[in-house]
Amino acid sequence: MLDKCFILCYILFMIKEDSFYEQYASMCKTIVNPVRLKVIEIIGDKKMNVSEIRKIMDISMSNLSNHLSALYRVGILSREKKGNYIYYFLTEHTLMDVLQNMREVARSITSKRNGIMQR
Repeated sequence: MLDKCFILCYILFMIKEDSFYEQYASMCKTIVNPVRLKVIEIIGDKKMNVSEIRKIMDISMSNLSNHLSALYRVGILSREKKGNYIYYFLTEHTLMDVLQNMREVARSITSKRNGIMQR
């Protein structure tokens, strides 16, 4: 009986773990887009509406809205309505630290590759 209970608990744990990794992968797939990375960096620790973001980026309103919606769907962005505007903001500000680390890794790898190619 104890073995069956252990197996059931293990299976339930693995199902939860799998759903975590599915959410994790979904977030990563959503982020790995140059426009979305730029949107995240532009928003940073602010609350911004679509018009404010669009002033900084050379992108159509509908294209920007699609990217914002994708980031919202996976939980990277949150939003709140104020008057006629919807303001977007990062759900987790620690994401900026993660992206900064990723940027440093990318620069390091690019620098090393360029050094190897120049030899």
